[in-house]
Amino acid sequence: MRFIKGGFYWKIISLAVFGAFLSVVQVSAAEFSADMIQKTPQATIKGKVYVKGTLFRQEMEIMGQRQITLFNRDKNTIVVLMPQNRMYMEMPASAGGQNLSSTDPKALKRMAKTKSLGTARFQGYRCEKVRYTFHDSSLGTMVQWFSKKLRFPLKIEMDGPGGRMVTEYRNIKEGNLSDSLFRIPRGYQKMSMPGMMRGMGGMRR
Repeated sequence: MRFIKGGFYWKIISLAVFGAFLSVVQVSAAEFSADMIQKTPQATIKGKVYVKGTLFRQEMEIMGQRQITLFNRDKNTIVVLMPQNRMYMEMPASAGGQNLSSTDPKALKRMAKTKSLGTARFQGYRCEKVRYTFHDSSLGTMVQWFSKKLRFPLKIEMDGPGGRMVTEYRNIKEGNLSDSLFRIPRGYQKMSMPGMMRGMGGMRR
């Protein structure tokens, strides 16, 4: 299967999963969809996200391959869907380098020194802007633009040894979303990809 070959492809997927993973918050977010743009040292990736309470869906195209990532905070799981091959991978959220609870603002305060940067408007939403300087130097620093209305960060800037990664959510549309968006489609086969897990772990070095 050609799609599982190529370390660079899986490195980009790992970065994309890691970036989206940082967006999932411990509190129950509002219900909305948005366009996503993620800039990393390796690539600029565009996609779509759907958020419903503790559920998160991210769609993007990486090197010609459509990829869908599902996050379930209640189950603490990440699922990567590969529609072209009707296959999926499932892993604990801690495979992203930290537990989902660490994206909770209260947990972040335990992991990092925080500094309020005041308020700012982003995409029409009033956001609290906060800088986190992690005690673990390999994680670097993070600045979040957090919308209290949506209970979700609309912009995230990560600076670390691997460079800067910026994730933004634009064209936000509030409204009801179907639960089916956050489920594994019928007929998909489960696969294992240990190489991806090693790649994600390598991001922290």
